[in-house]
Amino acid sequence: MKLLFKNAYIVDAQSPYHLQTVDVLVNGETIESIGEIAESENISVIDLKGDTLTTGFAELHSDLGELGNDESETLQTGAAAAAAGGFTAVGVVSNGSPYVDQRTGVEFLLSKGESVPVHIVPIGTLSKGRKGEELSEMFEMSNYGTQVFADYKQGVGNANLLKLALLYTKPFGTIMVHPEDHSLSAGGMMHEGATSTYVGLKGIPEISETVQIHRDLSILEYTEGNLHIASVSTVPGIQAIREAKSKGLNVTCSVNLHHLLFTDEDLTTYNTALKVSPPIRTDVERAVLWEAVLDGTVDCLSVDHLPKDIEQKQCEFDNAALGMAGFEGALSAFLDRYELGPERLQELLSTQPRKLLGLPELRIAEGEVAEFTILGTAEGQVTAFASKAFNNPFKGLDTKSSIRGVYVKENYLSLEA
Repeated sequence: MKLLFKNAYIVDAQSPYHLQTVDVLVNGETIESIGEIAESENISVIDLKGDTLTTGFAELHSDLGELGNDESETLQTGAAAAAAGGFTAVGVVSNGSPYVDQRTGVEFLLSKGESVPVHIVPIGTLSKGRKGEELSEMFEMSNYGTQVFADYKQGVGNANLLKLALLYTKPFGTIMVHPEDHSLSAGGMMHEGATSTYVGLKGIPEISETVQIHRDLSILEYTEGNLHIASVSTVPGIQAIREAKSKGLNVTCSVNLHHLLFTDEDLTTYNTALKVSPPIRTDVERAVLWEAVLDGTVDCLSVDHLPKDIEQKQCEFDNAALGMAGFEGALSAFLDRYELGPERLQELLSTQPRKLLGLPELRIAEGEVAEFTILGTAEGQVTAFASKAFNNPFKGLDTKSSIRGVYVKENYLSLEA
């Protein structure tokens, strides 16, 4: 069945229709025609009334429960939540045993991912069993499409292992690191500062991040490999990455949406949904992160969806697990708060994460693959949840921006109430 998107405002810097309002006719997975297109009986019509149609958004690193944590999320529920959040592809990290450290784990995710509503891109571990002792079967996994390797939420403590990983993957992949020296952050509950003192929680110093970033960048310079630093949250960390880029190092970085939406003062209510790693910082860090988004230092924005069940979060703050589930609500909250040029938004949420994940480039033009994220302006409330996760702080949030729908895998998933 053909589908006609009427009056679509195109945002795609590579498209001849960029910033124009046109009709887009899709036939299965292909864009058949763009322009002023007449309606007919055998074509389903969706009038976007000037809402934005852009290339499909890709989430760089999120946990969808499988393998190993399906009590909090499954590939099906996590993928449905991603679609509800406006994403058409997800880089799925390995966060539970058995870990994706060889070909069979990649094959499992790809096979099971065929039946979910968005594209699944497995991210293999850097080390076997995520133990940080010896390299995983990265080349073998790369033959099945995996291009990013990471020991999710674990800083690489073994400097020599990181050196070997960067050297080994230089021809075929990217090493993604979590910027944390665990010996400096051990036992911490939130950002170290005035607020942590006020609420009586042990703080996590910013140097636990910046020490790790400086070390990892030094190893990158030595190896000339490919490094992505995920979840950057500190001022010195951003400065170090900016300087590394100016030196020509092959480094990219991402910032999580929740680090742009919350500050440590929001934790005075002991909301366990806001207990994350790296911790939510002060308004000073938030402002610097936003400047880095604007000036191009930051390459990608990420949800970093990390679902937890009620037993892991409905407890004392000290005992609560780390992580926030944000697919449903985070992007709408971000679009409400910040004004970002349409080209930069596409770059941060579609072009750059797709490139890192090894996904083909999308272009809104005749004959190209039809995979879209559609953004609306209707006011609403974040109420419907596909995710199993308990730890979503956006439940009940009133929003002025909306995710109207996604078109992916030859299906239009409408998210309108």
